[in-house]
Amino acid sequence: MTIKASDPERASNRVKTPLYVVIHRSTKVAARAKPKSDSTAPYDRFVDWKQHFARIYQNEPEKYQRLVAAEDRTGELASRVEELATAGSRIVDIGAGTGRLTLGLCRPGNEIHGIDKEAAMLDIARGRLEACGGQWQLSVADARELPIATGWADAAIAGWVFGHFTEWHPDDWEQELDKAIAEMDRVVRPEGIEVVIDTLGTGTTEPKAPNQALAEYHLRLEDRGFERTVLRTDYEFDSVEESIELLDWFFGLGDWARRHNNKRIPEYTGWWERTTSNQARGG
Repeated sequence: MTIKASDPERASNRVKTPLYVVIHRSTKVAARAKPKSDSTAPYDRFVDWKQHFARIYQNEPEKYQRLVAAEDRTGELASRVEELATAGSRIVDIGAGTGRLTLGLCRPGNEIHGIDKEAAMLDIARGRLEACGGQWQLSVADARELPIATGWADAAIAGWVFGHFTEWHPDDWEQELDKAIAEMDRVVRPEGIEVVIDTLGTGTTEPKAPNQALAEYHLRLEDRGFERTVLRTDYEFDSVEESIELLDWFFGLGDWARRHNNKRIPEYTGWWERTTSNQARGG
């Protein structure tokens, strides 16, 4: 799964580690530049992010599935998921939601365990996984307390989930993130693969975190040895009207979508990956 210099096409997508990430673990860094974020993103229209997403995940999973089904028209994310599906046979999908990653991971010979806090989201995933070629199991659980045996998995992936700690625990999100990473470390065998996925911008012309909190979160992942790859994962809706409806509902981007007036919406996604080792385990 690691990108090698001999793979020029994939290597061209790799974002060089920013200078503020390149530190020696044995030395103390006095100060570092803040990571780049999009301070003009309309996410601030939702004052209570926790309530906003809780309402969606608990009460509107079907509409959420409509949104995410329109993403990744370039196929770059699907390609990475397919690679992960062939890299190990036992995979944990943390924050499985409606199964947007789970379905791609579930192939003949694989065992997939999907985890999510919201039963309503998993109900959608369960219906979609009925046609899956591999073995699968879904559990309602917290990312910080996974119901999985130590060392069971060859790989674990957490898609668009850990970033929520910055909204749900604004005062101590770093500690909550570290707990989740520690659980990922625990369930993945040594020399296994760990992946974290998060947005790098919707409707933007360049990849960057939508706000400062997420930029700091991405930096913390990189401080812990996760290497970032940028993917282009554009949305393509059935109509301009649908793009306006769903972008306004989830992101607060309705006004932007009206001006954009296109059913194809630019999207960047970050894929952070590391291989577990005795040194890395525990975060």
